Amino acid sequence: MTQEPTTVQSTTLPIALDWLKDGAPQSRCGVNWGVPWPQGKVQNGQSFALEGGGAPLAVQSWPLAFWPDGSLKWTGHAFAAHPQTSTSLRLSLGTPAAPQTPLAARESENGIEIENDAMRCRIAKSGANFLKSLEIGGNVVARDGHLICLLEDRSQFAAQRVTREEEFHSRIESAALEQAGPVRAVVKIEGVHRSGTGREWLPFTLRLYFFAGVASIRAVHSFVFDGEGERDFIRGLGVRFSIPLRDEAHNRHVRLAGEEGLWAEPVRVIAGRSNASPDLYQRQIAGEVIPPLAELPNAHLISKMAVWDSWKLTQISADSFSLWKRTGAHSAWVGAGGAARSLGLAFAGDSGGGLALGMKDFWQLHPTGLEIEGAASQNASITLWLWSPDAPAMDLRHYDIEEHDLDASYEDIEPGYSTAHGIARTSELTLCPFASPPPNEELLALARTVQHPPRLICEPHYLHSVPVFGVWSLPDRSSAGKNWIEDQLDDAITFYQNQIEGRKWFGFWDYGDVMHSYDPTRHVWRYDIGGFAWANSELVPDLWLWTAFLRSGRADIFQMAEAMTRHTQEVDVYHLGPLAPLGSRHNVRHWGCGAKEARISQALLKRIYFYLTTDERTGDLMDAVRDADFTTVRVDPLRKLEAPSQFPTHARVGPDWFAFCSNWLAAWERTGDPKWRDKILVGMKCMSAMPHGLFSGFCYGYDPQDGSLHQLSNSVEVPHLAALMGGPELMMELAPLLDNPAWNAAWLHYCRLLQAPQEEQIEVLGAEIDYARWPHYCRMTAYAARETGDATLAARAWQIFLQQKGDTVRRSRFEARLIEGADVPFAVPEAPLVSTNDTAQWCLNAMQLLELAGASLPENHPLWNASPCEGNPDL
Repeated sequence: MTQEPTTVQSTTLPIALDWLKDGAPQSRCGVNWGVPWPQGKVQNGQSFALEGGGAPLAVQSWPLAFWPDGSLKWTGHAFAAHPQTSTSLRLSLGTPAAPQTPLAARESENGIEIENDAMRCRIAKSGANFLKSLEIGGNVVARDGHLICLLEDRSQFAAQRVTREEEFHSRIESAALEQAGPVRAVVKIEGVHRSGTGREWLPFTLRLYFFAGVASIRAVHSFVFDGEGERDFIRGLGVRFSIPLRDEAHNRHVRLAGEEGLWAEPVRVIAGRSNASPDLYQRQIAGEVIPPLAELPNAHLISKMAVWDSWKLTQISADSFSLWKRTGAHSAWVGAGGAARSLGLAFAGDSGGGLALGMKDFWQLHPTGLEIEGAASQNASITLWLWSPDAPAMDLRHYDIEEHDLDASYEDIEPGYSTAHGIARTSELTLCPFASPPPNEELLALARTVQHPPRLICEPHYLHSVPVFGVWSLPDRSSAGKNWIEDQLDDAITFYQNQIEGRKWFGFWDYGDVMHSYDPTRHVWRYDIGGFAWANSELVPDLWLWTAFLRSGRADIFQMAEAMTRHTQEVDVYHLGPLAPLGSRHNVRHWGCGAKEARISQALLKRIYFYLTTDERTGDLMDAVRDADFTTVRVDPLRKLEAPSQFPTHARVGPDWFAFCSNWLAAWERTGDPKWRDKILVGMKCMSAMPHGLFSGFCYGYDPQDGSLHQLSNSVEVPHLAALMGGPELMMELAPLLDNPAWNAAWLHYCRLLQAPQEEQIEVLGAEIDYARWPHYCRMTAYAARETGDATLAARAWQIFLQQKGDTVRRSRFEARLIEGADVPFAVPEAPLVSTNDTAQWCLNAMQLLELAGASLPENHPLWNASPCEGNPDL
């Protein structure tokens, strides 16, 4: 089997690193990223050095994954960046520079203390408050940080139209230092939410990230819904901190981020009917300390001005937020303005210090909110609402109480399976203490940094050269055909970006996913029809987006891929209960379909994000699926199609066994434990020994104890999803790592015959595999062409991939036209022939075919010679 180069030339070092999008960060912050290394190049224990603009920078490094020979495959790195950080960064082998003031992390029986030259944070190991105190400049600026949940009880609603709220607060079960180094420290906190009645639910994980010299804390919050959708309606979900206030009301300040700037107001303004001191008023609004009330001109009049106690900003939808304030709970809220999309950051404090609190993807994950209360007292609070209580309560019921079967609505239904019990959601927050109210420009820079965290990424050429993540090509416009393909790939991204924006695919439970199929008659995606609605990773759009990013380095594609990974691996997957760790097939509700399978939760869909970013939450999710195959004994993926056999459960070669293998690959490379490799090898040995290899039946008997597969019939067939849910991508990466001759032969046999002419299939297999002549399978034919050097196979791959339906020549697959008028509620861009299944698979094939058989691409073809709309009046 062909092995990609596994050595890096000496000229490759140091490794060049690029900032995504707009370069260096706008405010000081910590940055994490991953770097791959060729097999055998870097040994475990190697240290690394970072430099920018010719100067050494303090960096902390750790291993992420290992090659089969024990050498480092991926390493994680972290450093503290600031607006003056060079845009030219290089990572090399060597001794890292030490930070000017190393981070200090101390853990005791009762708590954890983190200190750098900017702040000191005390974290609890028990109780309700995970954050005991946060100090800057010797002053406590925030304390008593805890999670909060409001539960709406509707038990009396039907009879009396009455609802009741129950309040829950976090209860810490554990807190530990996951990483403690001179540059970065990570604290992992786990717990549940507990009410005054003693009920405990909503388990959570909260990670806090600290960096040397950085006066901010990044927090990654994940919770699992373990309630009953029919009765547990979450009215509010958030995180709250107390802020001590010492100054008089006119020297206390509140800031709330709008779309492009901030609302900046004191708790009591000094200008009313008259303004005795315009200069002092200007300074007050800027957040500067002005004299005590008794020393102010017209003090007796200022003392009569309103003291505002509370502010709230509610992002009720993707395009609407409103701002309100009031003098207290005894008074009405007064509207202060509003706009479309808030930057999602608030500040409250006085001359003794204060706290800014922000959230990434604030408007995208609506309904969200920011609330400041008690600003008129000595102890204010600031709350970031992940689900705002000003919105309707979170409703996790299924969309219907009737069943809609597979033939009617493409929806697999089974009583008790359309449940949200066990799904999760992750949010990213930032806490930033200040010694005094900061200038608006500084807060605005922080808000933008929160919304677009700086990312360091290796250049696409380097990632491609290592190689990692299987087979994919770099952009190439060197011929008319390649130029046409690159145009289609770009157009596909643009089309879906426009659909996400135009169709408003946002919201707490929806953001990151895309729809499955389109209805051109209604001019809508089929959002309300069973399995045609949310895609839930069907045919791996995740891998399409990540591969598109790897080859381009585009920040906008990274944002799409990150949002999809955050969504599909949290919301579409079960994290506790009898269905964990399987995922849900596509549906109107992300968790609505009765088909629960490993193909949705597989590690293959998370690995790229994890290794590029070192995100610990994603690492947790990959750990959680290692033994997903055992859950199939309880939830057989083929329970409705196949009768029970003498084996514990069933598995198809794909998507089931391939998904298991992706989980074991991640476990093997991250731990180095050969037991995960050996489980893969057992399955490979079983299939290689079957009479027709991978064509030896629709499914097999499977035993998760040893990973063995057993032939159940003499039929010659293979499930169509074997090659559509990440199987080719996995095996093109995994097979060279194992170099198992028997499996390599079986895999090549499969790839060579899958799209072979009917007579060849019958001659070799005794049966025809007719569906495989779709374009979706061409990368396997191209793979066989590369492995064998067979030009006929390469030509066949391109011929099938480029085939047109009927006589239509669609030069652009993704060209959309604007639909307006009485038949649509708003103007929408429409490409009626586009589906997410087809888009994901077509793009994956294109990006891999160019690498596997790019030299065989026809020089002339009707597609790149046709006019944009030739033969297709609808486009």
